[in-house]
Amino acid sequence: MRIGRQEYRVDYGHLAFLTLIAAYISWFLYDAISVSRSVNNILLVAPVGVFGLFMALLVFPQCLKRADAAVVEDKPEEYDPLAPKLPTERSQVVRMLLLGGAHGLLVLFLVYIGFDVAIFLFAAAAMAICGERRPLYLIGVPAAITIVGIYGFRALMSFPMPTLLL
Repeated sequence: MRIGRQEYRVDYGHLAFLTLIAAYISWFLYDAISVSRSVNNILLVAPVGVFGLFMALLVFPQCLKRADAAVVEDKPEEYDPLAPKLPTERSQVVRMLLLGGAHGLLVLFLVYIGFDVAIFLFAAAAMAICGERRPLYLIGVPAAITIVGIYGFRALMSFPMPTLLL
């Protein structure tokens, strides 16, 4: 394919997969809107669908590769964000398991101690597990996450959300 003076190769597998995702999002969005245009019914579906289509447009240029690009020499293995590897070091595995356990406790305690306290404790625990040690950050950031989360959910939907403080 030629665009201007540049020659490009199309990664058809990537393009087909991206097109499939965009088509599914479009169909789901169309179906949700055709059932009911009430704001309460499409409050979350419409913004997420539009965001998904926007992300597909941003990913589209990755389907095109310049044909005249230089061949990359053999280099030591670099981190590829599109092909992550599972952690193998013991500390990373423990950290991963602790985060999973903290998430499980969050879900378990949401109703019992309140959404606000559970979200705060999970955010603080996650930051501590990931290496944050400054006390001001371990209190301030989870408090901000909790406030934005609780009031954001209350603004979006009328859900009987048990809270202890907020």
